[in-house]
Order: sequence, then C-alpha cells, then structure tokens
Amino acid sequence: MKTLVIGAGAAGLAAAQDLQKANHPVLVLEARHRVGGRIHTDRSFAAVPIELGAEFIHSSQVPTYPLPQQFGLQTIHFTQQEDTLVRLPSGNLRSVAEVGCVQRGFSDIRAVDWPEAVGEESLAAYLERNRLTGQKVPYKLQEYISDFDHPGLLSAGAALEFLYDKSAEEGDYRILDGYD
Repeated sequence: MKTLVIGAGAAGLAAAQDLQKANHPVLVLEARHRVGGRIHTDRSFAAVPIELGAEFIHSSQVPTYPLPQQFGLQTIHFTQQEDTLVRLPSGNLRSVAEVGCVQRGFSDIRAVDWPEAVGEESLAAYLERNRLTGQKVPYKLQEYISDFDHPGLLSAGAALEFLYDKSAEEGDYRILDGYD
C-alpha cells in the first residue's frame, strides 16, 4: 500500500523522506511544474541564482539549519549588521531590520514591552488581540512565522521568547548555489 503525499514543498518532501526511511512506499503529487513550494530559485535571469521565494535560513536554531551541510552545500553567513539594505523614500539607506524598528518608532525590537501571551494563545490570536497586522507585525515575528508555520498553529509564548532571544542576533545563512 502506497502513501500519497500531496505537495512537494519542504514539508511534503520531508514527510516523503521520513516515510521512505521507514520503508513505506510513497508517491508525491505536486500541482506545479516544479518542486519546492515557497522555495523558488530562478537560474534563467542571471549568472547567479536569484531567489524568488524563501531565501535565508534564519539562525542555527531552525530545523533547516543542518541541511546544507548534510548535502554538501556552501552557505554564507550574514549578521544583523550585514543585513540587506533598502533605500527609504528619503534616500537614506537602512537595513531591513532597522526599517522594521524605525517605522515603529524604536531602535531595538527587544526593548519594547510587548504584551504577554494569554495561556496557550496562538500567535494569530495574539496578533489579532494586540491589533498587529501588516506592517505593524514586528519584523522578527514575521521571520518566525516564515520559518516555522502559520501563526494560527504557533504558540504566542514561544514566538515572544524568540523575539527576546539574543541568539537571534546570530544572523541568517544563504545557500550560495541556490536554495532549491
């Protein structure tokens, strides 16, 4: 009896790999013409891979961190000080992390006294209760959601621990040959 896995994104491929390791026959079904889900590397545009979807591994604390080494892929490390630069309408250059703080009127996201989570509240409920939508969602929480899952399935308490965690200053890792 074969197990059918719907979707060849990171979660679907990981599930198929786990099933295969357990000696279960598996078939992966993907609707797109490519695998990867949010991971989408374009090699047709330039001499280097261009990431159109997921781009970074956010710290050594996330489940995807050991994968590049496991598969012999080279990464480059970016610290918070080397964060991606953006040009503001004023013409000034700021890092993405700084913009996330400056737009909200403070210099360090961890210096803000964020309201505590209530019991086992989901991150989605926390964000809604505190009227944090769109650009009001702290950049580090946007990263957390991107790395782990849908906010309705995430613990607000765990997300706030991540927000205050100094090890998050570690930075990001980019796979040089492309995330795909």
